[in-house]
Amino acid sequence: MFNKSNDFLKNAGKVIGLGTLGATGTYVLGRLMFKKFVAGIGTKILTKRYDKNIFESYAMTTRINPMITVDTNLRAELGQPVMSFGTPFPIPSFEDMRFNSAQLHRFSTPQDVEIDTALVLGKQAAKPLKLDIPILLPGMAFGNGLSKQAKLSMAEAATKAGTATNCGDGPFNEWERAAAKHYVVQYGRNKFNRDPQILRRADMIEIQFGHCGWVGLGSKYAGREFPRELRKAFGLKRGEGLIYHANFPEVPKPQDLRTLVSDLRNITGGVPIGVKITCGNYIERDLALVLDAGVDVISLDGGQATSHWSPAAIHDNFTLPTVFGLCRAARFLDKEKVRDRVSLLVGGGIETPGDMLKAIALGADGVYIGFIALVALLHNQEFKALPYAPPTELLWYTGKYKKKFNPKEGSKYLANYLRACVEEMRIMTRGVGKTALRDVSRDDLFAISEETAKMANIALGYQSPP
Repeated sequence: MFNKSNDFLKNAGKVIGLGTLGATGTYVLGRLMFKKFVAGIGTKILTKRYDKNIFESYAMTTRINPMITVDTNLRAELGQPVMSFGTPFPIPSFEDMRFNSAQLHRFSTPQDVEIDTALVLGKQAAKPLKLDIPILLPGMAFGNGLSKQAKLSMAEAATKAGTATNCGDGPFNEWERAAAKHYVVQYGRNKFNRDPQILRRADMIEIQFGHCGWVGLGSKYAGREFPRELRKAFGLKRGEGLIYHANFPEVPKPQDLRTLVSDLRNITGGVPIGVKITCGNYIERDLALVLDAGVDVISLDGGQATSHWSPAAIHDNFTLPTVFGLCRAARFLDKEKVRDRVSLLVGGGIETPGDMLKAIALGADGVYIGFIALVALLHNQEFKALPYAPPTELLWYTGKYKKKFNPKEGSKYLANYLRACVEEMRIMTRGVGKTALRDVSRDDLFAISEETAKMANIALGYQSPP
């Protein structure tokens, strides 16, 4: 028995030795082959002319933004305008701003002091909209954007977090209204959401003159594109197309907006009436007309805002950066002395708690988030689509994997995200020595670049403040 065991150990040792030798040989051989491969490729790259050199591929892809490369190929393939989900170009935002620290010259706010996060929209409206937090979910439409599961999930998340959701430029939905404690109905440039019974179900009305993806442009959709469910939701007959007008038929001239605002206020019994516009370089002229109409809320869509399936040419070439539009709008409203009655909301590229509080410091009463809300909504579900499809295929109405999306999970994680953002905003508010988010102001900010300091009218970090 002992001899057999000894023979087994000797044979095992030989096998292990040969295995080790084989592994060592494979390792050495692999290194030599890899070195030869690298040397061969390197020699070709460093000796051949660019027109014959594989490195030209690198030069092509680094000289052009990857998204532009894809857009170019899609234009070449389809011969049609490219529809995209946002611009690839870098746009000035909130990164060059930082908060002042309250330490000795002003003490920070103690931990046992509650930080007020409430937001009131339409401060002088008969029925102001009172929210627990200053972060809203924006107008994302059912049907020509999100699926029923995704819209339902967002409504439930908004309710859990104490904020409002928005029907977008799609139809009013009973199931969405039932899930949303606070519901904004968008009065768009189409034929639906006109019924007084629908308008009376809203906690706020938003008259939509434009959004970043389409600015003030109109669009048409052929009737064949709509399944029965959408025809019913949109109130379309079989074969009837959907038209989004470039302008409101009931507002043939800007001054007629006042009549529309008054009519909506009377129909709804006094809920806040808002207007949504994009941030163009004539923003002050647009705002003057909006104020003249007597609105309660102004929603600004900045240059970083995204939209499902809208022209890349618009995303890439229109609208002011969000922070530019916000600063100019806030200055204009201050100049007109209307801040006691008109609330200001802003969206577009606002993705972190720091962005949110900086927007408030620069003059916004609240913010709305779009793309980043979808990211939070998809938490723990992305790989139901990846790696064979983008995660958004779980959310779009036309998405291949929309039936795999779990709306209960989505609402849980989006609500968690909103709560976490608000808690971090509380921390930062304590850090500047304030007791309410709305009290954080320009004086609590400084800039690390001259351009940002000048644009936002805040102190420059490398100079002592006055």
